[in-house]
Amino acid sequence: MTPRLQTATHDDLPGALHHLERDGAVCLDAVLDADRLECLRNGLAAAAEVSARVLREKGMAVSEAGIAHHILPADDCFPSFVEDLPAADIVQAFLGGSFIVNSFGGLMNHPSTGSEYLHRWHRDLRAFSAGDDLRLMINMLVTLDPFTSETGGTLLDLGSHRAGDRTETERQVDRFDAPAGSILLFDSRLFHAAGANRSDRVRRALTLTFTPPFFKPQMDHVRQLGTERVASAGETLKRRLGWYARVPESLDDWYNPPEHRFYREDR
Repeated sequence: MTPRLQTATHDDLPGALHHLERDGAVCLDAVLDADRLECLRNGLAAAAEVSARVLREKGMAVSEAGIAHHILPADDCFPSFVEDLPAADIVQAFLGGSFIVNSFGGLMNHPSTGSEYLHRWHRDLRAFSAGDDLRLMINMLVTLDPFTSETGGTLLDLGSHRAGDRTETERQVDRFDAPAGSILLFDSRLFHAAGANRSDRVRRALTLTFTPPFFKPQMDHVRQLGTERVASAGETLKRRLGWYARVPESLDDWYNPPEHRFYREDR
């Protein structure tokens, strides 16, 4: 019998962890309120325009699906989202302690044929271990519009986080369909693919990954947002943006008392 994607409530930590460990994924339905959703949608629209402009300036093709990478500076609602992160306790428990943002992107997913890389089966973490001793990354997908079979619900090969590879006949596929404002958490070893948007409207989402602080992020978020800005932020945001896991640039940075070091023991 093909397994089904399970749903947990935001305060059911044991249940959410059980589904993540067994299936590789868990859904939290309708977590975000209408005001936050609207703010995140507006921010993503601005971020997608910036990404498209940079690509055009470099003579590179603009994504048909409206993919936008590393969008934190595009709108103040994005750092605020990281600071007040839904399901932060689940992320922390899954990774076994403090965590940082590894990447923060977005996806407009315009109506398309589903021919881009995100529509193909892939896993986002290539440092694979079949056991449960290597939890290096967890993905968070935030639905800004409803995910349905028509708009392109995300396809998940449940249980594949424990498999080195999967053939087409071995896949145990379920589709993540959910209302706007929902969250999908999944082990970054899990094979997944975005469904093609065959509707006549856009289907927007945020795509984040989180790692332990020793894992190198895809972007230097501290310098991207501005060192002074992050230095003045609250402790939670500083920690999640990697403020306490920076790489020193000089001996002056290195030789410091513990409270002023770039890299802290507790990160």
